[in-house]
Amino acid sequence: MQVSITGHHVELTDAMKSYVNDKLQHLKHSFDHVVDVHVVLSVEKFRHSCEVTMQVSGINIHGSHETDNMYASIDGVMDKLNRQLKRYRAKLRKRQTQHGQRQTREIKVSHRVLDVKIDQEELAESDTPNVLNHETLEAHTMSVDEAVMQMELNDKQNVLLFTNAESSALNALYRRSDGSLNWIEPESA
Repeated sequence: MQVSITGHHVELTDAMKSYVNDKLQHLKHSFDHVVDVHVVLSVEKFRHSCEVTMQVSGINIHGSHETDNMYASIDGVMDKLNRQLKRYRAKLRKRQTQHGQRQTREIKVSHRVLDVKIDQEELAESDTPNVLNHETLEAHTMSVDEAVMQMELNDKQNVLLFTNAESSALNALYRRSDGSLNWIEPESA
């Protein structure tokens, strides 16, 4: 397990780093598939916050907690992560008993962000927008319930592309501005 600890407006003492590492070791004992952990400790006025992002078996789990004491914030976020990991582990066990060891198929999905000129009323045919960002994602095979669980575990993730285990079609799940989740499934022609 790779751990990185960052501090914003707070001096990271050896005692604080040791405390975070001890708490993370307790999480590792309860769930041994933790690959990477990034911890951000920050202080703003009287608010001490701790944010943790974990990569666990191909999914990202995010948790944050804010109090008036840094150690209480660390304890709070570790409790949240422990509950999330227990829920995830229970769903994994349920899925394995229901489906056995099914074949997983991953496909790569390309995603581009285009620079469209909105200040012009009409674009010439030769004008093509510039690509600002290009990203390739893997769409893992999962059920809709698993996709919803992954979106709930990572509140910073707004869009999830996945291959539906039931229909083998590419589906999307996205978070709306009000926090609700919407599911897009293509209809068969």
